Formats: sequence, C-alpha cells, structure tokens
Amino acid sequence: MTLAVHRIARRYFATSLALCAVSTVTHAHTANDERGFSYFMGLGAQRITYRESPSIVAVKSLAKVTNPLLITGAVYALHADSLLSLDSETTFAPGSTTERWTATVPVINNVTLTDPVLQTNRFSLNESTTRLMLHYRVRETLFAVAGPSFHSQSFKRFGFAAGADNVVALPADRTVEESASEVLFHAGLALESESVRKRGHHYSLRASVGVPVWRRLENTAFPGTSFSGTGGFELGLAGRYSLALATNVHIGLWGQVLRSQRSSEAKGNLELPRSTLSSLSAGMELLWKL
Repeated sequence: MTLAVHRIARRYFATSLALCAVSTVTHAHTANDERGFSYFMGLGAQRITYRESPSIVAVKSLAKVTNPLLITGAVYALHADSLLSLDSETTFAPGSTTERWTATVPVINNVTLTDPVLQTNRFSLNESTTRLMLHYRVRETLFAVAGPSFHSQSFKRFGFAAGADNVVALPADRTVEESASEVLFHAGLALESESVRKRGHHYSLRASVGVPVWRRLENTAFPGTSFSGTGGFELGLAGRYSLALATNVHIGLWGQVLRSQRSSEAKGNLELPRSTLSSLSAGMELLWKL
C-alpha cells in the first residue's frame, strides 16, 4: 500500500472517530430528532488554478490541474435552533500538469526576451480539509455559521525545463516539494433545510469568509527554514441538493467554489511568494439518516 493511501486511510479513520464522538455527545439531546444527516460523495472532481507572484523577481506562475475528490461528513441537531456540521474534503490520486513561469517585464538579467516563458515544470497538488461549523438559527432556514477548519496542502515540482532564451538556472534532476499546514477560522451564513429522513428533497447553501490563525510551511529547497505568516483569506460558497430514494436515503449533487490567497513572507534573503488558489468542485453524493 502506498504512502498516499496510508495517509488517506488515517485521515478517514480520524474523521470517523470524530463523527462517532460528535454523535455520542449529541445523541442524548436529539434521540427523537429527525433532523441531521450523514453524507459521502460517490464521484467528484476538483478543478484547481494555482498562481504565485514573487516580488523580488518579475515573474508569475500559473498551473491548472483537475483532481479526483472525496468528501464525507455529517450535520447533527444540537437543539431546536442549532446544528453542528463536520465536513472533510480530500484529494485522491492527484494528477499532474505543466506549470509555466512567465516574465512580466521584457528584459531579464540583461537579456531581451524573445519568449516571456522563462521556465516550465510538472506540478501536482494534494489537499485535505476538515471543517467544524456551528450553525445558529437566525430565522426559519437561515443560519449564522462559524468555526475552524484544519487544512493541509502539499505540491511537487519536477521535470524542470528552461524557456527559449535560457536565462534561468534550473534544478533539472531534482523534485521540489512544499507542504503547508494551517488552521483557519470561518464565519458566514447558510440556508439549511436540516432534514433528509421522511423528506422528498433536501437543500443547503453556505457562504463563508475564513482567515488563517496558525500556519507552518516548509520547502525542500530550503531545508531548516519554515514560514509561519498568517496573512491572507479564503472565500467559499458551497451548496447541495438531493432527492429521496427511500424514507431515509437521498441522492444528490454537491458543488463548491473557493478562492484562497496567502500573503508573501520574507526570511533573510528568502521569499515565500504571494499565492492564489481558486477551485471549482462538484460531484454526486449519497445522504442518509438512520
């Protein structure tokens, strides 16, 4: 079994334990409550656009990749006016794409460029997010939501090739890997119909803003150096709609749009560039309330 599969298995085991713990805590208060549900995505994909913009060099990068995606989670009824949601999203078997580094000025290192592409390399991205949100009823199906998320991200760059003007030095035989772990706090609003059991359909829509409150990032190109800046933000919009297959089982569609930006950070003569990640995710899922 590969390391990646071991990581996914451990993450889903941890998520399952968390789900069981939350279920145990809430069961005593909601034993006869028909609200809430669990869900698992059967088929999903995530389209990611990743950009970096260094300030010390006049270049920018662009990579676009599509990855299979697994999601799982649940919504629990705490009492009449509050819910607790636990969501987990994990990349599965990430693909790779070509990343391009393009000059933003016509002259680099005293060389007038004939082609703005300075470098290309292969790029792969792996992400996982666990989100815990408290929902408090504002009125009817409208809820105020807030809570933390735990996010990890790693990407690899390899297969480096210089552009036509050959003005950059490349680690041609090397793989560079960057990994980041962070905690964000989110707040927003949600529409939530709350129930799957004995209902013909279910819907939810959530909009939120998140800010990092803790972060650690390391890059194999700079061993012994870590970055911890928490500048940046995340905007998210997620929704689902499902129809009943049986009294307590639904099948439906899920989608999410995210835009995440992290600020640059300097340590000595090293710079962590400003980065922007945009993603569009969608898939089919199964929902149930036993």
